[in-house]
Amino acid sequence: MGQASLLYIFLTFLKLGATAFGGYMSLIAIVQKQLVEVDKKLKEEDLLDGISLTSVLPGPFAVNTITYIGYRLRGISGAVVAFIGIIIPSFLLVVFLSWLYFSYGNIPAVKNIFSGITPAITALIATVAIGMMRKTVKVPAQWSICLLAALLLIFIGGFAVTFLLLVGSGLAGVVLFRQLAEIEVIPAGKDLIGRRQWIISGIMLLLLLCTLLWSGQNPDAPQNVQILSTFSGISLTLFGGGYVVIPALYELFVENLQWLTSAEFADGIAIGQITPGPIFITAAFIGYKVAGVSGALLATIAIFTPPAILTVLLSRFVDALNHSSVVKAAMKGIRAAVVGMIFASTISIGQTITLSVAATIIFITTFFISFKYTISPIYLILGAGVAGVIFFLFY
Repeated sequence: MGQASLLYIFLTFLKLGATAFGGYMSLIAIVQKQLVEVDKKLKEEDLLDGISLTSVLPGPFAVNTITYIGYRLRGISGAVVAFIGIIIPSFLLVVFLSWLYFSYGNIPAVKNIFSGITPAITALIATVAIGMMRKTVKVPAQWSICLLAALLLIFIGGFAVTFLLLVGSGLAGVVLFRQLAEIEVIPAGKDLIGRRQWIISGIMLLLLLCTLLWSGQNPDAPQNVQILSTFSGISLTLFGGGYVVIPALYELFVENLQWLTSAEFADGIAIGQITPGPIFITAAFIGYKVAGVSGALLATIAIFTPPAILTVLLSRFVDALNHSSVVKAAMKGIRAAVVGMIFASTISIGQTITLSVAATIIFITTFFISFKYTISPIYLILGAGVAGVIFFLFY
Protein backbone atom coordinates (compact mmCIF):
# COMPACT_ATOMS: atom_id res chain seq x y z
CA MET A 1 0.00 0.00 0.00
CA GLY A 2 1.97 3.00 -1.31
CA GLN A 3 1.80 6.49 0.15
CA ALA A 4 -0.76 8.75 -1.50
CA SER A 5 0.51 12.01 -3.00
CA LEU A 6 -1.12 15.31 -2.10
CA LEU A 7 -2.20 15.72 -5.74
CA TYR A 8 -3.86 12.29 -5.64
CA ILE A 9 -5.66 13.18 -2.39
CA PHE A 10 -6.90 16.50 -3.77
CA LEU A 11 -8.07 15.19 -7.13
CA THR A 12 -9.67 12.08 -5.61
CA PHE A 13 -11.74 14.00 -3.09
CA LEU A 14 -12.52 16.70 -5.64
CA LYS A 15 -14.08 14.00 -7.85
CA LEU A 16 -15.79 12.29 -4.93
CA GLY A 17 -17.10 15.63 -3.71
CA ALA A 18 -18.71 16.22 -7.10
CA THR A 19 -20.55 12.88 -7.08
CA ALA A 20 -21.32 12.27 -3.38
CA PHE A 21 -25.10 12.58 -3.56
CA GLY A 22 -27.23 10.95 -0.89
CA GLY A 23 -25.71 12.11 2.38
CA TYR A 24 -23.00 10.97 4.78
CA MET A 25 -23.14 7.20 4.37
CA SER A 26 -23.28 7.43 0.58
CA LEU A 27 -19.99 9.35 0.69
CA ILE A 28 -18.50 6.77 3.05
CA ALA A 29 -19.58 4.01 0.66
CA ILE A 30 -17.94 5.81 -2.27
CA VAL A 31 -14.73 6.39 -0.28
CA GLN A 32 -14.61 2.73 0.73
CA LYS A 33 -15.02 1.58 -2.85
CA GLN A 34 -12.49 4.05 -4.27
CA LEU A 35 -9.71 4.25 -1.65
CA VAL A 36 -9.97 0.83 -0.01
CA GLU A 37 -10.99 -1.52 -2.83
CA VAL A 38 -9.97 0.19 -6.09
CA ASP A 39 -6.90 2.29 -5.25
CA LYS A 40 -5.87 0.38 -2.07
CA LYS A 41 -4.60 3.56 -0.41
CA LEU A 42 -6.54 3.19 2.83
CA LYS A 43 -7.09 0.34 5.29
CA GLU A 44 -10.67 -0.55 6.10
CA GLU A 45 -9.84 -0.40 9.82
CA ASP A 46 -8.74 3.23 9.44
CA LEU A 47 -12.01 4.10 7.71
CA LEU A 48 -14.05 2.46 10.48
CA ASP A 49 -11.97 4.24 13.14
CA GLY A 50 -12.66 7.54 11.40
CA ILE A 51 -16.41 6.88 11.33
CA SER A 52 -16.36 5.96 15.02
CA LEU A 53 -14.46 9.12 15.96
CA THR A 54 -16.41 11.62 13.88
CA SER A 55 -19.80 10.17 14.84
CA VAL A 56 -19.46 11.68 18.31
CA LEU A 57 -17.92 15.02 17.28
CA PRO A 58 -19.74 18.26 16.39
CA GLY A 59 -20.09 19.41 12.81
CA PRO A 60 -20.65 17.56 9.53
CA PHE A 61 -19.85 13.84 9.73
CA ALA A 62 -18.85 13.64 6.07
CA VAL A 63 -16.29 16.45 6.01
CA ASN A 64 -14.88 15.46 9.41
CA THR A 65 -14.43 11.86 8.22
CA ILE A 66 -12.74 12.98 5.00
CA THR A 67 -10.44 15.23 7.04
CA TYR A 68 -9.57 12.24 9.22
CA ILE A 69 -8.85 10.10 6.14
CA GLY A 70 -6.63 12.83 4.68
CA TYR A 71 -4.74 12.91 7.99
CA ARG A 72 -4.28 9.13 7.90
CA LEU A 73 -2.97 9.31 4.33
CA ARG A 74 -0.51 12.24 4.61
CA GLY A 75 -0.71 13.87 8.02
CA ILE A 76 -1.84 17.46 8.50
CA SER A 77 -1.11 18.46 4.87
CA GLY A 78 -3.23 15.52 3.68
CA ALA A 79 -6.06 16.58 6.00
CA VAL A 80 -6.00 20.14 4.63
CA VAL A 81 -5.92 19.01 0.98
CA ALA A 82 -8.72 16.45 1.49
CA PHE A 83 -10.81 19.06 3.35
CA ILE A 84 -10.48 21.57 0.50
CA GLY A 85 -11.08 19.01 -2.23
CA ILE A 86 -14.28 17.59 -0.77
CA ILE A 87 -15.88 21.02 -0.20
CA ILE A 88 -15.09 22.84 -3.47
CA PRO A 89 -17.66 21.12 -5.77
CA SER A 90 -20.69 21.54 -3.51
CA PHE A 91 -19.64 25.10 -2.57
CA LEU A 92 -19.39 26.21 -6.21
CA LEU A 93 -22.70 24.59 -7.09
CA VAL A 94 -24.51 26.11 -4.09
CA VAL A 95 -23.15 29.58 -4.90
CA PHE A 96 -24.37 29.22 -8.50
CA LEU A 97 -27.83 28.00 -7.41
CA SER A 98 -28.01 30.75 -4.77
CA TRP A 99 -27.31 33.38 -7.41
CA LEU A 100 -29.94 31.80 -9.64
CA TYR A 101 -32.44 31.64 -6.78
CA PHE A 102 -32.04 35.20 -5.52
CA SER A 103 -31.82 36.60 -9.06
CA TYR A 104 -34.66 34.71 -10.73
CA GLY A 105 -36.63 33.11 -7.90
CA ASN A 106 -36.48 29.46 -8.95
CA ILE A 107 -34.22 26.39 -9.00
CA PRO A 108 -33.59 24.23 -12.10
CA ALA A 109 -35.47 20.96 -12.08
CA VAL A 110 -33.09 18.08 -11.41
CA LYS A 111 -35.54 15.50 -10.07
CA ASN A 112 -35.01 13.07 -12.94
CA ILE A 113 -31.27 12.88 -12.34
CA PHE A 114 -31.75 12.18 -8.63
CA SER A 115 -34.44 9.60 -9.38
CA GLY A 116 -31.62 7.57 -10.93
CA ILE A 117 -28.86 8.47 -8.47
CA THR A 118 -30.77 7.57 -5.28
CA PRO A 119 -31.29 3.86 -6.14
CA ALA A 120 -27.62 3.63 -7.18
CA ILE A 121 -26.42 5.23 -3.94
CA THR A 122 -28.59 2.82 -1.94
CA ALA A 123 -27.11 -0.14 -3.82
CA LEU A 124 -23.56 1.12 -3.25
CA ILE A 125 -24.11 1.51 0.49
CA ALA A 126 -25.61 -1.99 0.68
CA THR A 127 -22.59 -3.60 -1.04
CA VAL A 128 -20.17 -1.67 1.17
CA ALA A 129 -22.04 -2.75 4.31
CA ILE A 130 -21.91 -6.39 3.19
CA GLY A 131 -18.18 -6.14 2.43
CA MET A 132 -17.39 -4.52 5.78
CA MET A 133 -19.53 -7.08 7.60
CA ARG A 134 -17.56 -9.94 6.06
CA LYS A 135 -14.25 -8.48 7.26
CA THR A 136 -15.29 -7.01 10.62
CA VAL A 137 -18.19 -8.97 12.10
CA LYS A 138 -16.74 -12.40 12.85
CA VAL A 139 -18.14 -13.77 16.13
CA PRO A 140 -21.72 -14.10 17.47
CA ALA A 141 -21.29 -11.23 19.94
CA GLN A 142 -20.33 -8.86 17.10
CA TRP A 143 -23.29 -10.09 15.05
CA SER A 144 -25.57 -9.21 17.97
CA ILE A 145 -24.06 -5.73 18.33
CA CYS A 146 -24.34 -5.14 14.57
CA LEU A 147 -27.99 -6.25 14.45
CA LEU A 148 -28.95 -4.22 17.54
CA ALA A 149 -27.31 -1.08 16.13
CA ALA A 150 -29.14 -1.44 12.82
CA LEU A 151 -32.54 -2.01 14.45
CA LEU A 152 -32.21 0.87 16.92
CA LEU A 153 -31.24 3.35 14.20
CA ILE A 154 -33.97 2.14 11.84
CA PHE A 155 -36.79 2.31 14.38
CA ILE A 156 -35.62 5.12 16.70
CA GLY A 157 -32.65 6.97 15.21
CA GLY A 158 -31.24 10.34 16.24
CA PHE A 159 -27.89 11.53 17.60
CA ALA A 160 -28.63 10.40 21.17
CA VAL A 161 -29.17 6.82 19.99
CA THR A 162 -26.03 6.95 17.83
CA PHE A 163 -23.95 8.25 20.73
CA LEU A 164 -25.32 5.68 23.18
CA LEU A 165 -24.75 2.92 20.61
CA LEU A 166 -21.09 3.84 20.18
CA VAL A 167 -20.52 4.13 23.93
CA GLY A 168 -22.49 0.97 24.69
CA SER A 169 -20.82 -1.09 21.95
CA GLY A 170 -17.41 0.11 23.15
CA LEU A 171 -18.16 -0.98 26.72
CA ALA A 172 -19.51 -4.29 25.45
CA GLY A 173 -16.31 -4.74 23.44
CA VAL A 174 -14.16 -4.21 26.54
CA VAL A 175 -16.13 -6.84 28.44
CA LEU A 176 -16.42 -9.37 25.61
CA PHE A 177 -13.16 -9.01 23.66
CA ARG A 178 -10.53 -7.87 26.20
CA GLN A 179 -8.82 -11.24 26.37
CA LEU A 180 -8.63 -11.53 22.57
CA ALA A 181 -7.36 -7.96 22.25
CA GLU A 182 -4.52 -8.60 24.72
CA ILE A 183 -3.26 -11.32 22.37
CA GLU A 184 -3.55 -9.14 19.24
CA VAL A 185 -2.23 -5.83 20.58
CA ILE A 186 1.25 -4.72 19.53
CA PRO A 187 3.36 -3.22 22.35
CA ALA A 188 3.95 0.49 21.86
CA GLY A 189 7.10 2.50 22.22
CA LYS A 190 7.42 4.87 25.17
CA ASP A 191 6.64 8.16 23.48
CA LEU A 192 3.80 7.72 20.98
CA ILE A 193 2.50 11.10 22.11
CA GLY A 194 5.27 13.54 22.79
CA ARG A 195 5.21 16.59 25.03
CA ARG A 196 5.19 18.88 21.97
CA GLN A 197 2.01 17.22 20.66
CA TRP A 198 0.28 17.68 24.00
CA ILE A 199 1.20 21.39 24.09
CA ILE A 200 0.10 22.03 20.48
CA SER A 201 -3.16 20.15 21.03
CA GLY A 202 -3.85 22.06 24.24
CA ILE A 203 -3.32 25.41 22.54
CA MET A 204 -5.58 24.46 19.61
CA LEU A 205 -8.32 23.26 21.96
CA LEU A 206 -8.10 26.57 23.82
CA LEU A 207 -8.46 28.47 20.52
CA LEU A 208 -11.50 26.37 19.62
CA LEU A 209 -13.03 27.20 23.01
CA CYS A 210 -12.42 30.91 22.34
CA THR A 211 -14.13 30.49 18.95
CA LEU A 212 -17.16 29.02 20.69
CA LEU A 213 -17.27 31.86 23.23
CA TRP A 214 -16.82 34.47 20.45
CA SER A 215 -19.97 33.34 18.65
CA GLY A 216 -22.72 35.93 18.58
CA GLN A 217 -20.77 38.50 20.58
CA ASN A 218 -20.49 41.03 17.73
CA PRO A 219 -24.01 42.31 16.92
CA ASP A 220 -22.66 45.70 15.76
CA ALA A 221 -19.70 44.32 13.82
CA PRO A 222 -19.49 44.35 10.00
CA GLN A 223 -21.53 41.68 8.23
CA ASN A 224 -18.54 39.53 7.31
CA VAL A 225 -17.35 39.49 10.93
CA GLN A 226 -20.85 38.53 12.08
CA ILE A 227 -20.89 35.69 9.55
CA LEU A 228 -17.51 34.39 10.73
CA SER A 229 -18.34 34.59 14.43
CA THR A 230 -21.83 33.12 14.09
CA PHE A 231 -20.99 30.16 11.85
CA SER A 232 -17.70 29.28 13.56
CA GLY A 233 -19.41 29.29 16.94
CA ILE A 234 -22.41 27.16 16.01
CA SER A 235 -20.17 24.68 14.16
CA LEU A 236 -18.95 23.38 17.53
CA THR A 237 -22.46 23.03 18.97
CA LEU A 238 -24.21 21.13 16.16
CA PHE A 239 -24.12 17.44 17.05
CA GLY A 240 -25.91 14.77 15.06
CA GLY A 241 -25.39 15.99 11.49
CA GLY A 242 -27.90 15.86 8.63
CA TYR A 243 -31.52 16.60 9.37
CA VAL A 244 -30.90 16.71 13.12
CA VAL A 245 -29.34 20.19 12.82
CA ILE A 246 -32.16 21.74 10.76
CA PRO A 247 -34.28 22.89 13.76
CA ALA A 248 -31.25 24.55 15.39
CA LEU A 249 -30.35 26.35 12.15
CA TYR A 250 -33.94 27.47 11.66
CA GLU A 251 -34.20 28.89 15.17
CA LEU A 252 -30.94 30.82 14.80
CA PHE A 253 -31.15 32.18 11.25
CA VAL A 254 -34.91 32.63 10.81
CA GLU A 255 -36.28 33.37 14.26
CA ASN A 256 -33.34 34.98 16.10
CA LEU A 257 -31.09 36.69 13.53
CA GLN A 258 -33.82 36.94 10.85
CA TRP A 259 -31.29 36.57 8.05
CA LEU A 260 -33.77 34.42 6.09
CA THR A 261 -37.51 34.04 5.75
CA SER A 262 -39.08 30.64 6.41
CA ALA A 263 -39.56 30.10 2.67
CA GLU A 264 -35.94 31.03 1.91
CA PHE A 265 -34.71 28.71 4.64
CA ALA A 266 -36.72 25.79 3.23
CA ASP A 267 -35.38 26.49 -0.26
CA GLY A 268 -31.83 26.74 1.13
CA ILE A 269 -32.19 23.30 2.72
CA ALA A 270 -33.52 21.99 -0.61
CA ILE A 271 -30.46 23.34 -2.40
CA GLY A 272 -28.26 21.65 0.21
CA GLN A 273 -30.04 18.38 -0.52
CA ILE A 274 -29.83 18.48 -4.32
CA THR A 275 -26.12 19.23 -4.32
CA PRO A 276 -23.35 16.75 -3.46
CA GLY A 277 -21.84 16.99 -0.02
CA PRO A 278 -23.26 17.59 3.47
CA ILE A 279 -26.44 19.49 4.30
CA PHE A 280 -24.20 21.93 6.21
CA ILE A 281 -23.35 23.44 2.82
CA THR A 282 -26.62 25.34 3.26
CA ALA A 283 -24.35 27.77 5.15
CA ALA A 284 -23.10 29.00 1.75
CA PHE A 285 -26.70 29.79 0.74
CA ILE A 286 -27.27 31.75 3.97
CA GLY A 287 -23.94 33.57 3.65
CA TYR A 288 -24.74 34.46 0.03
CA LYS A 289 -28.06 35.99 1.09
CA VAL A 290 -26.33 38.16 3.70
CA ALA A 291 -23.17 39.26 1.89
CA GLY A 292 -22.95 37.75 -1.60
CA VAL A 293 -20.09 35.50 -2.72
CA SER A 294 -17.75 36.68 0.05
CA GLY A 295 -20.44 35.89 2.63
CA ALA A 296 -20.92 32.42 1.13
CA LEU A 297 -17.17 31.75 1.28
CA LEU A 298 -16.78 32.97 4.86
CA ALA A 299 -19.84 31.04 6.07
CA THR A 300 -18.53 27.84 4.45
CA ILE A 301 -15.05 28.23 5.92
CA ALA A 302 -16.44 29.09 9.35
CA ILE A 303 -18.91 26.21 9.67
CA PHE A 304 -16.55 23.49 8.41
CA THR A 305 -13.12 24.48 9.73
CA PRO A 306 -13.43 24.35 13.57
CA PRO A 307 -14.88 20.77 13.63
CA ALA A 308 -12.23 19.69 11.10
CA ILE A 309 -9.47 21.08 13.34
CA LEU A 310 -10.96 19.23 16.31
CA THR A 311 -11.02 16.03 14.25
CA VAL A 312 -7.32 16.38 13.35
CA LEU A 313 -6.40 17.06 16.98
CA LEU A 314 -8.11 13.89 18.15
CA SER A 315 -6.80 11.91 15.16
CA ARG A 316 -3.28 12.50 16.45
CA PHE A 317 -4.04 10.25 19.42
CA VAL A 318 -5.77 7.38 17.59
CA ASP A 319 -2.53 5.46 16.92
CA ALA A 320 -1.51 5.68 20.56
CA LEU A 321 -4.91 4.56 21.77
CA ASN A 322 -4.87 1.60 19.37
CA HIS A 323 -1.87 0.19 21.27
CA SER A 324 -4.10 -0.23 24.32
CA SER A 325 -5.77 -3.62 24.72
CA VAL A 326 -8.76 -1.87 26.31
CA VAL A 327 -9.21 0.43 23.31
CA LYS A 328 -8.61 -2.41 20.85
CA ALA A 329 -11.29 -4.49 22.57
CA ALA A 330 -13.68 -1.50 22.59
CA MET A 331 -13.10 -0.95 18.86
CA LYS A 332 -14.12 -4.54 18.11
CA GLY A 333 -17.52 -3.67 19.53
CA ILE A 334 -17.68 -0.18 18.01
CA ARG A 335 -16.75 -1.35 14.51
CA ALA A 336 -19.53 -3.94 14.60
CA ALA A 337 -21.96 -1.18 15.62
CA VAL A 338 -20.72 1.06 12.78
CA VAL A 339 -21.43 -1.71 10.25
CA GLY A 340 -24.96 -1.93 11.67
CA MET A 341 -25.29 1.84 11.31
CA ILE A 342 -24.32 1.59 7.65
CA PHE A 343 -26.96 -1.10 7.08
CA ALA A 344 -29.52 1.17 8.77
CA SER A 345 -28.61 4.03 6.44
CA THR A 346 -29.24 1.71 3.48
CA ILE A 347 -32.80 1.26 4.69
CA SER A 348 -33.28 4.97 5.46
CA ILE A 349 -32.06 6.16 2.06
CA GLY A 350 -33.88 3.32 0.30
CA GLN A 351 -37.17 4.52 1.78
CA THR A 352 -36.81 7.79 -0.16
CA ILE A 353 -36.83 5.96 -3.52
CA THR A 354 -40.01 6.25 -5.55
CA LEU A 355 -40.74 2.61 -6.32
CA SER A 356 -40.86 1.93 -10.04
CA VAL A 357 -39.54 -0.49 -12.63
CA ALA A 358 -36.81 1.98 -13.61
CA ALA A 359 -35.64 2.49 -10.01
CA THR A 360 -35.59 -1.28 -9.45
CA ILE A 361 -33.51 -1.86 -12.60
CA ILE A 362 -31.00 0.83 -11.60
CA PHE A 363 -30.72 -0.56 -8.05
CA ILE A 364 -30.22 -4.19 -9.14
CA THR A 365 -27.75 -3.27 -11.91
CA THR A 366 -25.65 -1.05 -9.63
CA PHE A 367 -25.70 -3.62 -6.83
CA PHE A 368 -24.57 -6.43 -9.11
CA ILE A 369 -21.76 -4.43 -10.77
CA SER A 370 -20.53 -3.01 -7.46
CA PHE A 371 -20.66 -6.39 -5.71
CA LYS A 372 -19.12 -8.40 -8.53
CA TYR A 373 -16.50 -6.05 -9.97
CA THR A 374 -13.92 -3.56 -8.70
CA ILE A 375 -15.04 -0.40 -10.48
CA SER A 376 -14.94 3.24 -9.45
CA PRO A 377 -18.28 4.26 -7.88
CA ILE A 378 -18.05 7.61 -9.67
CA TYR A 379 -18.80 5.91 -12.98
CA LEU A 380 -21.72 4.02 -11.46
CA ILE A 381 -23.24 7.22 -10.06
CA LEU A 382 -22.80 9.18 -13.28
CA GLY A 383 -24.29 6.28 -15.25
CA ALA A 384 -27.23 6.12 -12.86
CA GLY A 385 -27.84 9.86 -13.31
CA VAL A 386 -27.93 9.48 -17.09
CA ALA A 387 -30.20 6.43 -16.76
CA GLY A 388 -32.47 8.44 -14.47
CA VAL A 389 -32.91 11.13 -17.12
CA ILE A 390 -33.63 8.56 -19.83
CA PHE A 391 -36.02 6.41 -17.77
CA PHE A 392 -37.93 9.09 -15.92
CA LEU A 393 -38.06 11.72 -18.66
CA PHE A 394 -38.95 9.58 -21.65
CA TYR A 395 -40.85 6.68 -20.09
